[in-house]
This record gives sequence, structure tokens and C-alpha cells, in this order.
Amino acid sequence: MSKYKLYLSEEAEEDLGWFRKNERKSYLKCFDLIRNIAKTPRKGLGKPERLRYFEDREVYSRRVNQKDRMIYEIDEPEKQVDITSCKGHYGE
Repeated sequence: MSKYKLYLSEEAEEDLGWFRKNERKSYLKCFDLIRNIAKTPRKGLGKPERLRYFEDREVYSRRVNQKDRMIYEIDEPEKQVDITSCKGHYGE
């Protein structure tokens, strides 16, 4: 059972749609990452890394493939994770 509620931004949903049409392997990897994030958002698959420059927030990235990263923010008091993007590398 998931410990955290997950929310996908519109951009993250668009990224998943792009992967579904163009890179099936990355599409499936995203779902593995999402399941893992729901249970343990700070460790697990995809080499989770806390991003610097967000000192007031917990923002992490996980590797989807060689060039793409899933970016998400943890809201611990609410037990919520907001996934902001799945494609690109830190906003590229």
C-alpha cells in the first residue's frame, strides 16, 4: 500500500504521453519509478538525488533513461508527492 499520495502535473502527463508514443521502454520505467516513489520517495529505483538550490523544499530527481529525469517534490506534512516532469534534464 502507498504511503504517499501522488499528483502528476500537466507537464508530467504530457511527458508520459510522449513516452507512450515514442519510447515504450522509458514509458514502462516511469511507472516503475512512480510505484517506488509512492512507497519510498527518498530512496530506491532510478538513483534518487535531492536537488540543490531548493533549500526550502524537498525536490528530487530520478533517472528514467540516459537523458531524461523524473522531477518531483515531497510534501512530508501532507504525505504527498508532486511529480512535475518525466522528460528532459532539470528543465531543459
